[in-house]
Order: sequence, then C-alpha cells, then structure tokens
Amino acid sequence: MKCYAIFDLDETITTRGTWGRYVSLSVKGMPWKLVGLWARAGFGQLIYKVGSTERISVKRGMLRWSLSGQSRDVLEALADKFADNEIANGLRPGAVRQLDIHRAAGDKIIIASAGADIVVEAIAKRLGIDEVICTKLAWKDGKCARYFGSENCYGPGKLDMLAKRLETFDDFQREAAHITMYSDSYSDLPVLKFADKGVAVNADAKLTREAAIHGFETVDWSK
Repeated sequence: MKCYAIFDLDETITTRGTWGRYVSLSVKGMPWKLVGLWARAGFGQLIYKVGSTERISVKRGMLRWSLSGQSRDVLEALADKFADNEIANGLRPGAVRQLDIHRAAGDKIIIASAGADIVVEAIAKRLGIDEVICTKLAWKDGKCARYFGSENCYGPGKLDMLAKRLETFDDFQREAAHITMYSDSYSDLPVLKFADKGVAVNADAKLTREAAIHGFETVDWSK
C-alpha cells in the first residue's frame, strides 16, 4: 500500500501564519502601503466573518496593497530570506520529527496550503518536499499582478486541488492508498475527513470538537 502524508503549512508545520507576515515585509519602508494593507485586511476580515464576502476577497485586497506591481526578482529574493528564517526559527519541533518519520518510511509527502506559492514553495524546498499544492500568484511583465493565478487553496477548494493532484500520480489508486492529513485548521475539515487518518495539530476548540466527532487524532507539536 502506498502511503501519502499531507501537511498543511501555516501553524501546522510553522508556528505562525506566513501570508500576512510576508506581505508586510514586502512593503517595509513604504508606510503608506503598510497602513493601507492592514486597513484593508482588517476591514476584509470583518466582512468575511459576518459572511458578506469570500476569504479570497480578503487575500486579494491584501495582494493589491502589497505584492501587486512589485518585481518578481525582488519578491522571490524576499521569499528566500523569509523561508530561511522560518527554517531556522519558525518550525514546530513535532512537525519536523513527523516529516522525518514519513521520509524514513518512504511515504509521499505533500504540502497543501492556502498560502502563496512564492513562500510555500520556498519553505518546501528547504524541507526537501517536492510536491506542493497552494494558491498561485499571477505575473505580468515580470511583476506581480493584482489577481491570483489559481483558485484559493482553502476549504473545499483545497480538497478539490489535492484530489486532482493525486490523480496525476502514475501509481495512485485511492483504494490502494493510505492518506494521512495533518492540520491545525477547522477549514481543512473536508481534507481531514477525506483522509484515512486525520490528525489535528495544536487544534483550537472548534477543531478539537470535530476531532472527537470524526475520530481524528489530536497532537501537540509545540515541543
């Protein structure tokens, strides 16, 4: 049986989210953009929580106040520095151990994240993980566009993107595969339920309740 280990990134492998911190760094030294970025993010989160907009709209607003219009070379260099710092200082110790266990067993490891590819892929590369499913940025004339280049890899969308990627593997047969999904986020419930084994990592109360209902394992990877 072929085993697949699917890891969320933000607050599962890493201790903190990556998107907000990376976009903030991208406008460091540009206070007018930084103020606009967080004003837009705050307003977007508010209307998202009351159900008046989709989550991708919040991210799109943040994109337009930060990465949009900036050089790909500059943003990729910044992502490399960001990833270096995450590897040195921002990983959950338990996640590192679990990655090593799956690697030693010869399992296929995949990161599935709502984060932007420019950061997720840089971190994955440093972890020795080739397979990444995430939200894509779009580029125009060497600069970051004002829109994303893919659907948001979040919630049911993440499950759809994962299922499509698995079907591209020559040796994948669902009935002959064992899939483990690790996540800290309630939004990953569709993928956790799809997996043969769901693992809730440092879960909040909402995900902890779902873990009890669906029989997910709960773990603390903070040490």
